[in-house]
Parts: sequence; structure tokens; C-alpha cells
Amino acid sequence: MKSKILLALIIIGSMFLAGCGKTAPADNLQQQEEQSSGAAAQESVSASSAETAIDYTQYLKKTWVMKKEADNSAGNAVSFTISNLEKGKLKAEFIVVGPAPSHPNNIADFEGTIINGTAECQFNDSRGNQGIIKLSFKAKNEMEASIKLTDQGEDSIARPPAGTFQFVPYNLKDVEGFSLIEDQSFPVDLNSWGKVKFVSGKLTAGSHIPVVFYLTDQDGNILYNFKAALPYMVDVKAVSFDDVSNDGLTDIIIIVDDAYPGQGNNPLATVYFQKADGSFENDLKLDQEINASGSNKDIKAVRSYLAQYHASGL
Repeated sequence: MKSKILLALIIIGSMFLAGCGKTAPADNLQQQEEQSSGAAAQESVSASSAETAIDYTQYLKKTWVMKKEADNSAGNAVSFTISNLEKGKLKAEFIVVGPAPSHPNNIADFEGTIINGTAECQFNDSRGNQGIIKLSFKAKNEMEASIKLTDQGEDSIARPPAGTFQFVPYNLKDVEGFSLIEDQSFPVDLNSWGKVKFVSGKLTAGSHIPVVFYLTDQDGNILYNFKAALPYMVDVKAVSFDDVSNDGLTDIIIIVDDAYPGQGNNPLATVYFQKADGSFENDLKLDQEINASGSNKDIKAVRSYLAQYHASGL
């Protein structure tokens, strides 16, 4: 009898162990599925975070121009600059280049909100054209702009072209005949511009050879063009960065030599005052007064004249 009871207990125990063995793989599978689902969710969150973490400041303040090889038959040349970008909202300006000085450039300001890497903005330009410009933020140093005209002004000169175009930053290497003046080009921290490079150069493609000054980033992308109103064929002698207007913003003093070979020195000073929006303003009348006074021999003399000028309240 005892042996029968013992045999029954052995059989029941074996059945219990077999049942446990069958449920273990199911538990493991459920655990693996939960882990896989969690990992997939984490990857999804990471991808979403990467999308929202795009640094759109890399598109700021550069002059975006049409890619020549792709858009050389698009019609009027268009460029645009994004001047401000906060909390996904951008402010920008586009320029359509006129065919001649008698037909000046067409300009329009526009605003928009970036959603999923795209901003759709309405514009009303200086020639009476209205439309929509859709900006798509591509890889670094490339953007796409789709331009659609909803109403056309009577003046067809410098009208924005309709279509989709590729844009890249305007770079020093794109400036025809540009020759760097290395000893008068400097890295500088310019308030809202941050750390940039002040670049002096000459345009040597023609016979006049004007001097030019730019602000660029570390890759040579042009952020600002000073459009100097100086004589042709001058040599840059000195550049200085000072807050000469005492407003907390860094201004720029430039001295060039306008002398013909063998005629000695003929210095000319010009001053660019920085404004609150980061642009620079040149007072031609003040430049003439500085140069007429003879206070243009060196940076110290220009600073002294400007100190007296501002102290007088002029």
C-alpha cells in the first residue's frame, strides 16, 4: 500500500514539474516582447527629439543665393537672408536683383513659423507682387525655396521667378576676382553677431579694383557686406574695433591710403557705426569732416576726433 502511495506522489510531482517547464518559455517570450516594444518606443522618442533639436541658427544671417548649376535659367536672380529666429518664428528679407541701376532691386520682408523643417510665408514686395514663399531647411549649407505668385504688379522688371529653387550660402569663393588682404582681416566678437571674421579684400577682376569689407563665418560664408564708398585702387592701412559712439556697440574704423605710387601718403578714414539690429551705418559727411581736419593719419587721431565730436553733442 505504501509503495502505491509513494508511486502516486512521484507521478503527481512529475506532472507538476512538466507544467512549470511549459509555462517558462511563454513568460520569457512576453518579457522579450515588452523589452523590444520599449526599445522601439525609445528609438521613436530619440528620433523625434533629434528632429526637434535641429539647430536652425546655422541658417541665420547668411545670404542665400540660387545654386548656379541648377537655376541659371530661372530668370531674375533671388537672394534672401533670415535675420531673426526665435521659438520657431523667423523674420527674413528677399531681394530680386534688377537688370540695371535704372531698375533697382525688388525687396520684400516676410515672416513665418517653422513646422517640421518647413516655413510657409506670405510676401508683398516693393514692386506690387504678392505671393507665397515656402522655405525647406535641408542639410547644412543648403535650402530649398518654392515661390508662388498670387498677384502680379504692373512692373514686370525684377519680378520674383515662380518655381522651386535650391539655395546655398554666398561665400567669398563666389565673389568674382576677390583677393584677400590677409593682414587687415581679423577675428572679432561683434555683439549680436557673436564671433565672426572681419574680412578686407579687393575685387581684381576689372580695371577699377575697388576695396571691399565683409563679415563672414569661419567657413567664409558672407554675413554682411559693408558696401564701402571709397575710391578705387586704395590700400587698406588700418582697421580698429571700438565703441566710439559710447552706446555699448562695437563700431569699426578703417583707414586707407589713396595715394598714387610715388606721391606719398594720402590717408582717408571711414567709420561704420553699429546699430541695435546689428547693421552698420556710415556717415559720409562725418567722414569728410574727419579727413578735412587731418585727423586721419592713424587710428588714435580718428578716435580723438570722434571723442570730441560726440562730446560736443553733434
